[in-house]
Amino acid sequence: MITHWNQLNFWRSGEWQVIQEKLDDLKKQGITYNPEKKNLFRALKETPYANVKAVIMGQDPYPNHNHATGIGFDVPTTTNPLPVTLQNIFKEYQDDLHLPEPISGSLIPWCRAGVLLWNAYPSCLAGKPGSHHWDEWTYLTKEIVEKLDETRIVFCFLGAKATMFSVYASRSPVVTTSHPSALGVKWGFKGSRIFRKINNLLEVPIDWRLP
Repeated sequence: MITHWNQLNFWRSGEWQVIQEKLDDLKKQGITYNPEKKNLFRALKETPYANVKAVIMGQDPYPNHNHATGIGFDVPTTTNPLPVTLQNIFKEYQDDLHLPEPISGSLIPWCRAGVLLWNAYPSCLAGKPGSHHWDEWTYLTKEIVEKLDETRIVFCFLGAKATMFSVYASRSPVVTTSHPSALGVKWGFKGSRIFRKINNLLEVPIDWRLP
């Protein structure tokens, strides 16, 4: 069992080397991708391995470069209006937990409460969602799920692309629903009550309150 994200085998793999080469090529060509390189793994930095109580996994970063922070579904505090996906998450948050609408789109408090907000494919071309569904990224997400599964946390997979990785969680409870995007929300996310479902599966519930 590992104790820190830097112990993942992925960082010493050929897959990670290939990804770095691909991203470097994009930079040389002046092609923008999301998030910027320094924030690629910000979700892991904000929620250390030993602190993870639950994972909420989406597909890939927001296509708007100004929205992508390296944390799944999170946006900078100054973002207005919020992406539709996050608006739908906040509607469910309010309906499920009977809490007021958050004042910003920052989800850092969830990260610090032990929620890993991860995108199954951590990068995409600016303006082109789904553009980096590279096989190499699947090695990282698979290993993250497998290692966290050893600690018996709760996984919540949002949408088909994320749910593909649920097969690697054999010991931990799993919650699945549709993606909260404009297209996906009506297929199950609305009314899914994911926040209460996650807490009902934990011995110590997560404090979901946002400012």
